[in-house]
Amino acid sequence: MCGIFGYVGHERPAASMILDALRKLEYRGYDSWGLAVGANSHVDVVKHAGRISEASAELPPARIGFGHTRWATHGGVTDANAHPHVDCSGRFAVIHNGIIENFQSIRDRLEAAGHRFASDTDSEALAHLVEDAAGERTDPGVLTAALRAVFGQIRGLNAIIVMDTVTGQMAAVKNISPLVVGMGAEGSFIASDAVALIDHADRVHYLEDGQIVTIGPDGMSFLDTATGTPQDVEFQPLTISAGDTSLNGYPHFMVKEIYEQPSVLWTIGREYGDRIREFANLIRQSYGTFLVGCGTASYAALTGSYLFSRIARRHVNFVVGSEFKYQEHFLTDRSLVVALSQSGETADIIEAVLAAKRRGAKVAALVNVLGSTLDRLADFTIPLGAGPEQCVLSTKAYTAKVAILMLTAHALNDSEHVGREHLWKTVDGMERALADESVSRIRGIAEEIAERDHCYIIGRGLSYPTALESALKIKEVSYMHAEGFAGGELKHGVIALVEPGTPCFVFSPLDETRDDILSGAMEMRSRGGQIIGISPENDRIFDIHVPVADVGNGSPLVNVIPAQLLGYHLALLRGLDPDKPRNLAKSVTVK
Repeated sequence: MCGIFGYVGHERPAASMILDALRKLEYRGYDSWGLAVGANSHVDVVKHAGRISEASAELPPARIGFGHTRWATHGGVTDANAHPHVDCSGRFAVIHNGIIENFQSIRDRLEAAGHRFASDTDSEALAHLVEDAAGERTDPGVLTAALRAVFGQIRGLNAIIVMDTVTGQMAAVKNISPLVVGMGAEGSFIASDAVALIDHADRVHYLEDGQIVTIGPDGMSFLDTATGTPQDVEFQPLTISAGDTSLNGYPHFMVKEIYEQPSVLWTIGREYGDRIREFANLIRQSYGTFLVGCGTASYAALTGSYLFSRIARRHVNFVVGSEFKYQEHFLTDRSLVVALSQSGETADIIEAVLAAKRRGAKVAALVNVLGSTLDRLADFTIPLGAGPEQCVLSTKAYTAKVAILMLTAHALNDSEHVGREHLWKTVDGMERALADESVSRIRGIAEEIAERDHCYIIGRGLSYPTALESALKIKEVSYMHAEGFAGGELKHGVIALVEPGTPCFVFSPLDETRDDILSGAMEMRSRGGQIIGISPENDRIFDIHVPVADVGNGSPLVNVIPAQLLGYHLALLRGLDPDKPRNLAKSVTVK
């Protein structure tokens, strides 16, 4: 969940370059930041708690340096706990993403041997372990050997980079947590996300688990940690550009990415026919299909389960990613696990995929980041094609997943042309939901409820997962307590939460759920709830009506937009940064 960037190359004022790269990675964690450069057997470090924003760092020019932006797991948000961490001698510096599961026993052993710790983090132990493993050696092979020895001592999902100021080298290794190596005219680079390599590298290689890369003045080399065998690797072109990660005139990435959703779905409808047919055939051939996701991806997966039932008359199983390993006993070599993830690095999803592969099941991935761990593990991948999401909250990747699942359901039903026509109608409905008049209406609702403490959202059928996703967006970005419920669950306890004036959002499409959901809305209103109906048609029950297009099975794609916009405007009214909500990170790479 932390952001990592490293550089080895010509002597230059590396600090400003590293800070710029860390700003691109701040969505991965923004509790604290730090950087280090090495020269003349000495390391200079600057690190602070808080966001990078417009920070600067005065460090000497150097040929080698790295930086880190942190999402805290071990130890509080303090300057001391920020990365990089340095060993007792000051020779080695370390940055780290992940959790060392056996950290406490390692620390106890190191402290007993006389090592002095300056932080409460698990990460600092790595610097001291490297110090012990290297000893007095100064030859060019020492850093690789030391990191290989250390990697064998730790447990957990980790990405580690170590700088040796004596040899002028940097070495890195990973287990599940992502690292990508880049080469460019300025030198060699390494990062936790290829987005940080834009403007620096033109070719990249995604590090494999257990593969050590050592970068020095003479280039880079790779070897396998288990055997010590040198490896040849292939680099691929870096395909993302600076334009993909700029605001382009929008005030925030969240609203930019909300407005990009119709164009993302147009691309899926025009270009994804062959991939979707392949995906549908995989489902046909399987005996038991599981849709697996976490957070927003889980609600896309749940929506998919409804779409497969409604359109393809086919049952698929939905499982929350973090719970999947407890149900893996059902898997066989005829099972298909469909893993949904924007980043392709979500730890619980990777763990689910590994469980599936142990059982011999096939794995299909719906993922936004090609080259990610999930993409490389999967037997089949459909790229979301949404472009980089810079906002921590997912919007366009969510609707891309739902659109792909809807088209796949039509492919299973041999009605692809109907699916595409339905998608075009849905995209038109999305564009209408983003029209100025619609956005102004949502802004007015945000102004009316901004001081409330709670809101509740109900839906039935296809609208149930939309209610869950809508509530997640609102609470993630505005910190308002928002809960989504199945409409039929009101009388089973939920209605006890409704007080006079409580905003109650009701998804009421023109389908078989309408009568029942309006009945539930009336029950909430009779308890004093303020009923805000999101529906193609107004109803006397609604205190406020949010009109949306009637698009049938495409309603989850249209109806989620008012909720996305509401969350955004609530955040602004509450003085919050919609792109970087507190305590959250874009890529959840720890369990």
